Amino acid sequence: MSLALQIESLKFRWHPKAEPILSIDALELELGQSLFIQGASGSGKSTLLNLMAGVLTPQQGVINLLDQPVSKWRGKQRDQFRAHHIGYIFQQFNLLPYLTVMANVLLPCRLSAGRKKRALEAYGTLEASAHHWLGQLNIPQALWQRPVTELSVGQQQRVAAARALMGAPELIIADEPTSALDQDNVENFMSVLSQQCAAIGSSLIFVSHDRYLAKWFDQTLTLGKAREVAA
Repeated sequence: MSLALQIESLKFRWHPKAEPILSIDALELELGQSLFIQGASGSGKSTLLNLMAGVLTPQQGVINLLDQPVSKWRGKQRDQFRAHHIGYIFQQFNLLPYLTVMANVLLPCRLSAGRKKRALEAYGTLEASAHHWLGQLNIPQALWQRPVTELSVGQQQRVAAARALMGAPELIIADEPTSALDQDNVENFMSVLSQQCAAIGSSLIFVSHDRYLAKWFDQTLTLGKAREVAA
């Protein structure tokens, strides 16, 4: 069994004498499965994502990603791993406003030789790979060469998802990406994102305050005073 994520005896606190903001005894997610993380504001949802992505490191415990002890590595090694193996969808999308839609989507393959290689093997050219993901995420071709600032919020969100999927990373992490969408657009986005992650065999780890979205996922982790995992 290959694991996308394994957490053991995790504790994280912002100050040495403070109570842990996060305390997780054990958590496992098989490669290709999905995890929904919910909890009230301040429960540590975004902090946990940053720990998983290697932006932060825990004071206690271990986080393994793709069977690699990422939490034990130095910062540069974690950064390289994140670029090669993780597609990140940010709450505010973090698209570069001075670039076109196409240029934003191509960025991961400019930064990661591994994702560039996978995109080329699958589609022949990086442009063909970008075309595929933009098409799958329903971005009209007429918009592909326009600055992302000319797109609607919903379109920018789908561009961010296309960028995350470029180069077929094994792990997609999404931090509240549906918070600015109405319910119809949320349903459409979740359907497309789930289908595309399944198509490339990627695990999806998704944070939201909207408990309704849990139906899309294999497991649910609830953060707060009583932390529990439901399958």
